[in-house]
Amino acid sequence: MLIIGERINSTKQKVQEAIKARNASFIINQAVSQAGAGADFIDVNCAVTSGDEIQDIDWVISVIQSEMKDVSICIDSPNYLAIDRALKVYKANGKLMINSITGEEARIKNILPLALKYNAKLIALTMDENGMPDTAQDRFEAARKILERVKNAGFKEENIYFDSLIRPISTEPKQAGEFLKSIPMIKSLGKVNTICGLSNVSYGLPNRQTINSAFLAMAIQAGLDAAILDPLDSHVASSIAASRALLCDDEYCTDYIKAFREGKLI
Repeated sequence: MLIIGERINSTKQKVQEAIKARNASFIINQAVSQAGAGADFIDVNCAVTSGDEIQDIDWVISVIQSEMKDVSICIDSPNYLAIDRALKVYKANGKLMINSITGEEARIKNILPLALKYNAKLIALTMDENGMPDTAQDRFEAARKILERVKNAGFKEENIYFDSLIRPISTEPKQAGEFLKSIPMIKSLGKVNTICGLSNVSYGLPNRQTINSAFLAMAIQAGLDAAILDPLDSHVASSIAASRALLCDDEYCTDYIKAFREGKLI
């Protein structure tokens, strides 16, 4: 299970304030704590600030890699120019991921060459010019078309992570089921991976950790390979540890027992 830590996101007020104030210690603490909690990639999103996103993402990545020489970064932006700057400034010894492309022609044209040039993994949203999909079949068809396009350009299918776009069950309750059904369908396309932005499922509901952790366990059972989430959330960490043990991905429950002894489980 690939974990992408979501906490450095400028939609969060404290993060936005830290970026604006150039509070390096706050940013470093967020990155280090997430890595310590098991994040494989640190997501960096500077799209919502009062400043210049390109300058902001340059600064954030520079600050993180100054402290973490092997950090892997997930560059999260709707602006391909900001993604381009982030890829250029990254000098650490980890891996790169871009969040995201879609089936939209302009997005593929702008982002795919960058992924190929910098050998970055790609998150692909299963949507196109027609908007967000409603059914598992629609999600599958969007993924199939995107995969065909990127493979024709020489992109390795094992480096793509399809996000079937989970929507809040508070307003669209049937979408969780459609998302779950889409996972094995998309994985049938080949060596591709699946991913989700976990917190979207519980938006607008109380006690969101309960919904998030339950949904994550269901998605892992369906074949989910990665998730963008808060690795410091003990509910989520417990769900991952228990799911891996139950699905025989944790031999003799070694990691589960270790997590319990370290006080990481609820």
